[in-house]
Amino acid sequence: MRLAKFNKYRNAIATAASRELWYSELALDTSIAVGTTGVAVDSKHLYVKSANGASLQALNISNPGKTGFQASCLLNASSNIIDWNTALYDECLLVAGDSQGVVTVWKDHSESIRLQAHPISCRSAQFLPTVPGLLVSTTDKEAKIWNADAVSKRAIWEVTSSSTINSVAIKGDGQLLAASTNDGTFAIYDPRRGSASHGAATGSSTVFHAPGRPTHALWLGEKPFLITTGMTKMRERSAALWDQRNLSRPLASLTLQQSTRPPIPLLDEDTSLVYLVEKGDCTIRWADADPSSSAPLTELGSVVLGQQISGCALLPKHQLDVMSGEIARLYAVVGSCGTGVGGAVIPISHVAPRRTYLDFHSDLFPDTRAPVPAQTCDQWIAHEPVCVPRISLDPSKMMDSLRDLQKACSATGSQDSVVHDAIKKEGSVDKVNFLMNEQQQLGQGQIADGSASRTSCTGSEPEQDAESANSSELAFMQPNVHLNKSVSEPRQKLLASQKSPETSSKRVWKLDQEPRGKFRYLEGIIYKPSEHFANIHDVDQRFSQENDPIKASPEFIAFACAGTGGKVAVLRRDSPGRVPEKPAMIVHGAGIVAMEFDPFDSAVIATAGIDNKLQLWRIPDAPLNDESFFELEEYIHVTADRIHQIRFHPWVKGIVAILVSDGGAQAIYVYNGLMMLFAIGKTEDGIHSFAWSPDGERIALTTKKSRQVRVYDAHSQELLGRGEGMDSVRPSRLVWVGNSCICLSGFGSGSKREIAIYSVDSLAKPIAKKTIDVGPGLLVPFADPDTNIIFFDDRGSRLTHAFEIVGSDLIELPKLVAVQPSLGMAVLPKRYANIAKCELLRAYRLNPNSIESIGFRVPRKRPEYFQDDIFPCTLDWGTPAIDAALWIDGIAATPNRIDLCPQGIKPLSQAPSEPVRTRAPNMQSEVNEDNTKDTIKAMLGRVDISDNDDGDNSDSKNDGSDSDWGSE
Repeated sequence: MRLAKFNKYRNAIATAASRELWYSELALDTSIAVGTTGVAVDSKHLYVKSANGASLQALNISNPGKTGFQASCLLNASSNIIDWNTALYDECLLVAGDSQGVVTVWKDHSESIRLQAHPISCRSAQFLPTVPGLLVSTTDKEAKIWNADAVSKRAIWEVTSSSTINSVAIKGDGQLLAASTNDGTFAIYDPRRGSASHGAATGSSTVFHAPGRPTHALWLGEKPFLITTGMTKMRERSAALWDQRNLSRPLASLTLQQSTRPPIPLLDEDTSLVYLVEKGDCTIRWADADPSSSAPLTELGSVVLGQQISGCALLPKHQLDVMSGEIARLYAVVGSCGTGVGGAVIPISHVAPRRTYLDFHSDLFPDTRAPVPAQTCDQWIAHEPVCVPRISLDPSKMMDSLRDLQKACSATGSQDSVVHDAIKKEGSVDKVNFLMNEQQQLGQGQIADGSASRTSCTGSEPEQDAESANSSELAFMQPNVHLNKSVSEPRQKLLASQKSPETSSKRVWKLDQEPRGKFRYLEGIIYKPSEHFANIHDVDQRFSQENDPIKASPEFIAFACAGTGGKVAVLRRDSPGRVPEKPAMIVHGAGIVAMEFDPFDSAVIATAGIDNKLQLWRIPDAPLNDESFFELEEYIHVTADRIHQIRFHPWVKGIVAILVSDGGAQAIYVYNGLMMLFAIGKTEDGIHSFAWSPDGERIALTTKKSRQVRVYDAHSQELLGRGEGMDSVRPSRLVWVGNSCICLSGFGSGSKREIAIYSVDSLAKPIAKKTIDVGPGLLVPFADPDTNIIFFDDRGSRLTHAFEIVGSDLIELPKLVAVQPSLGMAVLPKRYANIAKCELLRAYRLNPNSIESIGFRVPRKRPEYFQDDIFPCTLDWGTPAIDAALWIDGIAATPNRIDLCPQGIKPLSQAPSEPVRTRAPNMQSEVNEDNTKDTIKAMLGRVDISDNDDGDNSDSKNDGSDSDWGSE
């Protein structure tokens, strides 16, 4: 009786990685052509097509996350890219074909070859898997093989087809080609047969899939079997397994649900599993593709994603985490990642369950294809037999496999140059041998991590540390991203326990060279709901990003309301809770474009409208309700086309700067009461925003068309300096960080949100620049010059970012995550923060339904003292420093400073030093021993008492039993 053959991988489980391991916020073109996979993978990078269609994004596999702004761009100057693939034998090569028939080859992300392969659109482009320099390109009617290394770039083989070619598959040994057509059949070609350039098919299949619909073809590695996918007449997706030696009928078939496109087949040659990726669907299925199994093409499992799939590819086998049982890893491209902006690439790990993962399971991982060529082009043309080199996936044997492969090639001589050069390209042969020994020791557990010191085989120190050597020279041997950390930990613990003392004694600890912020433990706090203003109605959610829809003073909070008339709601800051249905309102009379509290009188608020009027209102000193009367204190009619922004002078009462548009140009008008003093920075380029310097002597602004940062002298109106700003015409905001630095936030190319720090003395280039992510919302900056921390309100998001300036670096600090997205944020002067609680900032976040009270605090070791090291004397915002007439005459203001130390609290600098804690002699063991003896004696005493309480009967029984035992 013959037993049925079951697939050993039938219980494998596929799991999509968590969101932090996705490659998200990518600007992708998800419209892939028939016959392509939509993504290419090598050991280091993922290659996806950009949204413009004419370039590819190279994503670093080892750096998942929001990587859209970090991706390298491979630009194709011709036109839209149709298909792109990597080389199995050289992970530095990438080939792509475009809609103008041009085939481009990149090596190490640099264009090396460009040839006009076809007069019409190129449908596919790929390398032969075993021969360096040979690549295959196809159109709808023809297929060609090119020798890219030849001097004359001409096709060495070509074939034409009467039917439309949908896909071309190359056999694993590179000897045969299979072309699937839209008539439901496929043909097999031997491109080496005969000397003529035009080839004829060596075999053709019968019609199985429905004619007139696209098909895919895929070889089962080096085996004489193929898999084709297509559609049935009922529009059902179908797959068929064929034997090359008998194409009259398929060996097995599989039918799936109805759809408009055939599934994309991906083969894992080592496990004989075929993955069927359904484009436009959310499911990835896998089936048994072993022709010798009892039921070929039996579906073994599936994984469902939450997004529609537009492409998929398999990671090279030698990059898997084999010590965690990972038999395959797929990368699925989705057009939308559900949250955020743009598409994403989702890693999917396929793991075979085992009782333990401490040892290498050779039954799951047979020897796999080595990432080296198998023969030269001349040997391929001469029909010489080919033996595809293979290596072991066992970490302790992988380098031995490479060494044996090199020795075998040296013995034969025919392929020595091919394989030897492929290994030599990663470095010198001696260095490779040295790294082979190191890798073998790693597999045996003698070295547990890359931090151990390593010496070369000659006894001298290598030129670079072993960690960088492993990453640069033998990167194709190292797994990159471990998706199964839980099963990897036992293996790591085992290796750590097997470290030899000699190796540990040679450990070299490398100091962290990255700058560390002083406030890296900053924490954002959302105050309790009793501190919030709830039941907010009619918030103006379309307020311009040039201004803030909420403002706060030490006494009041104001926010813009929707509706006609330009309404501004005013609340008392000391009366949080539920806001009345009809709060106190200021009615400007026209749509509000900007508002600002007078820094020297917290009960005065200025409103600017589309009617070119600037009005200053007095808030009554009484409980506010819908009947409150706001007195109009001052009225300025600005002679311009429109008002955009208003900024009060930080130290002079009555001086206000107004950004206006007038006659096709924009300028900053400076007023003293009703009289305009002068105009600054008039330009036809347009102005995004401006800000006074902390000393009130300069004004910085950003322009729109020229995309510049400019600084002007406020007295002479002279341009002091200019520099390049953000690479976008979208809105940007700036803030001064002290008198020497300017922080600019805005957008770069591709909706990248960026922040930059400029030195006022040199605006030509930012001293620090950082890309945050990709998003539509503007980052509104608020600076704390005392600590060099900049807080950013993320408009439309739930986040509030924080960064610290350390030298020429921007250090990201912990974010505050709120419940609802922000419409704007207002910050109070520093003196109104809770200094006793080490609070650096106190602010209010506006959202559609409430105003939240938030803060940022720094945890300290001795909070009972005033932390004067992080709270120096700060500027006395709110107190005028000079009279307006003196400032107009050119006299600079001298700002006052105040001490933030609360009453009754001693500064930390005057606190007594902490007592040195000396460890007392450990007498605990003796005490515990004495306590144990006393406890045992007490227990025995209680037992004796209970026995005596039983009376004479129990004693007689005991005596009787004793006598009985004695008699025996």
